[in-house]
Amino acid sequence: MRRLILILGVADLLLAVVAFVAGGVPALASSQVGFFSSLLVVAASFGSYRRMVRQRLAAGMAAPETRDSIDRMEDPYGLYDDEESGSGEGGETAENFREIVREEKARLKKSRRSPARVARDAVPAFSPWRLGAYALLVLGFFFLRGKSWLLLAAYLPALALPIVVTVWFLLGREGADV
Repeated sequence: MRRLILILGVADLLLAVVAFVAGGVPALASSQVGFFSSLLVVAASFGSYRRMVRQRLAAGMAAPETRDSIDRMEDPYGLYDDEESGSGEGGETAENFREIVREEKARLKKSRRSPARVARDAVPAFSPWRLGAYALLVLGFFFLRGKSWLLLAAYLPALALPIVVTVWFLLGREGADV
């Protein structure tokens, strides 16, 4: 985590120098407001997601997955699993497929989410930290526009920089816990 903060600090310093040299104080202000508001949104989003995952793990809602992600994408219902296809007849009959479809429909019907569960799962999206970060993003934009300091050439790259750096850092860690 310290390394990510250091990388973000160096990226902001480079951004500030380039913005000031290229456009003076308005470009510097645009880049810094964009960078810090985007950084707050990223931090609040990761924090609320982390909190949600920890709560689900503590509640035992996460079941261990025995299949890898490619298997889940290619065969989401497990129809081609090797363990279940040991029939020896050279293939499944139409009646077996109908039974599989009936079982899957029953399972899907049973696992539908109630409105209360959907509302509970949506709580991290509306966390106070995320809402506050987005409010600062909007207020910063209107502040810059009101002062006539909004330079989109500095503001938009500054908005993207914390997101790009954070994703690059996390992908470079090869799945390590942050």
